[in-house]
Amino acid sequence: MNILIVTNVYPTEKQKFYGIFVYEQVKALRSLFQKSLHIDVYFVRGYRSPLNYFIDIFRIPLLVKKKKYNLVHVHYGLTLISVLLVDCPVVVTWHGSDLLRTPVKYICKLLKFKASRSIVVSRNLLNALGGDAEIIPCGIDVAKFLYPEKNVFKNEKIEIKKNNLRVLFPSDPDNKVKNYPLFRKTCDELEKHGYKIEEIFLRNIPREDVPSVFWGSDVMILTSFSEGSPTVIKEAIAAKLPFVSVDVGDVREWCQYVSFGVVETTRDPVLIAKKVVSLLSNIKDRSKLENSAALEKMDLVNIAEKIKAIYDEMS
Repeated sequence: MNILIVTNVYPTEKQKFYGIFVYEQVKALRSLFQKSLHIDVYFVRGYRSPLNYFIDIFRIPLLVKKKKYNLVHVHYGLTLISVLLVDCPVVVTWHGSDLLRTPVKYICKLLKFKASRSIVVSRNLLNALGGDAEIIPCGIDVAKFLYPEKNVFKNEKIEIKKNNLRVLFPSDPDNKVKNYPLFRKTCDELEKHGYKIEEIFLRNIPREDVPSVFWGSDVMILTSFSEGSPTVIKEAIAAKLPFVSVDVGDVREWCQYVSFGVVETTRDPVLIAKKVVSLLSNIKDRSKLENSAALEKMDLVNIAEKIKAIYDEMS
């Protein structure tokens, strides 16, 4: 089966994490189904100019016809603009901002007619779409993130120094959607509880070094304005990294599988900080934290098999 992935987010030399979850899903599909799937990727560079969505309206149908693709899999609803003239089945994965943020969500809902099948990465997006979609979160390569005691790639004892707290902001502070100001205010509140704070960022870090960032942090705080199914939550769970998050995306659903993840329903830095203090006070040995109930659900292999099943149904 010939598949064309059309996405408006994909890693580049300058933006190595841009759409990394799409890249890793494609990589898993290629690896697991190399005999039955041939997959190409077309990157619509909408971040450079919205005009690119419309320019590719004419390029992509010609490509589909030339390469005889059986199916097009679109990532992010806005990218549907670029496949409006494609004459083959279209699957779309809705990731969050395409259904939750104004004014993009109104455009995307007008475009959803083009999709033969829809995938959403979290239950709240199912409601936002209006139903008629399968819930398949973006997965992670679980083996790479497992806490060092069980990680074949690294054997390094990580210790938490008393009153010295390494707090992970799981993004670039310049990414406004991730809401660094709230994170900073929360760290200020934690200092009032007697902690000396060291802020850690996921910024300009080679992908292969990301697990070490999770292992070397003491707690993660997610303060985003909006999310679909944040990959960093799954990575934190695999790495046994305690976390406190505002109520976005499917974080609440993942928290039910572990005892070291907490949701704060408000955006009050005082209350978020209190949740952090309470959470850490109940963790004596990070290596003994239990995460097995979540690992299979988030593993890229499991996710890729679900995606492949949809491809098969549409072929």
